[in-house]
Amino acid sequence: MKALDDLLARRIYLGVTGLSRAGKTVFVTSLIHNLLRADASAEDSPLRGFDCFDEGRLIGAMLRHDANATVPEFPYRKAMQAITGESPQWPEPTRGISRIRIDLRYRRTDAGLTGQAATRLGLRDATLQLEIVDYPGEWLVDLPLLGTDFETWSAAMIEQARQGTRADLSREWLAFVQDRKPDAEHDEDWAEQASALYADYLRACSEARLRNLQPGRFLHPADLRGASVLRFCPLPDLRGKAAPGSIHAAFRDKFRDYQEKVVRTFYRQHFAGLDRQIVLVDALSALNDGQEAFDDQSEALAAILQSFRHGRNSLLGWLMGRRISKVLFAATKADHVIRGDRLHLENLTRRMLHVLDENNAIKTSAETHVQAIASVRATRDTRRADTGREILVGRRPEDSHELPLEPGAIPLDFPPDWAALDYRFWDFQPHPDPSWKHSGFPTLRLPEVLNLLIGDDLT
Repeated sequence: MKALDDLLARRIYLGVTGLSRAGKTVFVTSLIHNLLRADASAEDSPLRGFDCFDEGRLIGAMLRHDANATVPEFPYRKAMQAITGESPQWPEPTRGISRIRIDLRYRRTDAGLTGQAATRLGLRDATLQLEIVDYPGEWLVDLPLLGTDFETWSAAMIEQARQGTRADLSREWLAFVQDRKPDAEHDEDWAEQASALYADYLRACSEARLRNLQPGRFLHPADLRGASVLRFCPLPDLRGKAAPGSIHAAFRDKFRDYQEKVVRTFYRQHFAGLDRQIVLVDALSALNDGQEAFDDQSEALAAILQSFRHGRNSLLGWLMGRRISKVLFAATKADHVIRGDRLHLENLTRRMLHVLDENNAIKTSAETHVQAIASVRATRDTRRADTGREILVGRRPEDSHELPLEPGAIPLDFPPDWAALDYRFWDFQPHPDPSWKHSGFPTLRLPEVLNLLIGDDLT
């Protein structure tokens, strides 16, 4: 009977991604912790609103540490220590791919052929094996590289590096590569220095809150740190064919290796196996950082959207054996805006995706949803005593205690009217609340996220 129960178990692969600072680590930690600490007797349980939990059918959850012997495990315990320690803080972000599996034991309904057959066999209890795959969103920004060549990509990156904030950040790298002709004889030491300077430039862009950065593995190399496949960079003034043995030829070949051995390998080994996907979008920080950062994140999201376009003529049409059935774009840190603005944050994100998805390719490829969420709620809603205006109560890194703060208003359309923008992002920190460790984290709309992504699999 146990073997038959295992045979009827369902396994779902959930991809979790987002660009830097979008909140991936906090989301995965909160999702796991709240499932593990589910308490049906608690009226204020953070899982209230999750259908399987509300119906009394969620029996319990258990982490499976033996499920991924060859892939780094998501650092759940370390993240928990950061959020629930004596001096709570947000955990360190993950830098590469990691996995973690949580098995959800639940009671089946009588709906569907599987449920009816299981009931007749006396198998009312079942297990959903939820495999969470956490990976940097910067790796998805690399997908457009598959549709270009080294020369075209170099010209685009050089032009980008000479604009706006990038012009100052790229100065040292550009001066270095412009000092040697592309048709000069290849020198591995020179190549290593050029690629290191380019990586420094990309990291500086990331620190400046720019997000449309290629190649993604230069920022998050993971197991490729120090690998020769990362020993290239864009080159200026490329004309004609690459001479054998030249810098141009060597970098072109490295670029092709990166396309085949890094980008395609990631999609084949990890992305192609996903059933569901959540993409975390930090629109609030981008709004706060100004028009250049906001536009740059929008361009990065446009590149990410290509990863969910399936079809005969798409880059992924031949690359993936199956398609992701549900995609949720989650506007994170919804607790950083007043209650009345949370719907506006969701609508801004929805409008952004609609504008970026010009041909409606996403809508026709997968079931797509948008929600504003807070994985761990760090603020409380209140009103000013004098005006009745909605404000937030929270603690910033420099604060010793909670303070009432007014973040301003979220724009109602995309692109925003920058002249009229009145929003301030406060970096609210987690509460020192001992109950979180045992009762779960307070959230905004995490139960609805669970309903969307796995609710249909718990019937």
